[in-house]
Amino acid sequence: MMPLLRVLGAVLLSSVVAGCAQKLSAPTAAPTGDQAPVALRNLQVASVDGYRAVLLRLSRLPLAVRQSSARNPGRIVVRAWGPLGDGDLAERALPQVDPMLSDVRVSRHQGALEVVLEFKSEEPPPFSVHEMADWVMIRLGVPEQG
Repeated sequence: MMPLLRVLGAVLLSSVVAGCAQKLSAPTAAPTGDQAPVALRNLQVASVDGYRAVLLRLSRLPLAVRQSSARNPGRIVVRAWGPLGDGDLAERALPQVDPMLSDVRVSRHQGALEVVLEFKSEEPPPFSVHEMADWVMIRLGVPEQG
């Protein structure tokens, strides 16, 4: 009877240790490489080829980029898709980057990074969007004089 209790005790002990080991395992690493989500690394406003431009530096090459615009207030929305990665990011406002802009917001939902440029005017200026590897350039208006 005693050897049977020892065997059962050893089995029970090994089951408890195995269960604890699973609970204490290290967290999984954030996705990297081709599985990493698209994130905004940097946003800057600059003069490019005589145009005012908003430059978005992304954390990786996006799978697709799309843009739209709206009125009241004028805004341009750029979406860059990538893998889901480590989940969604709640919308957050970025610091003021240009006197034309009243607000810049960024968020990520289901793998789509969204950057909203909200202008102080009722309509957005004429614009074009250009993809350049992990950069997205939003060229605004007409060429600057100067």
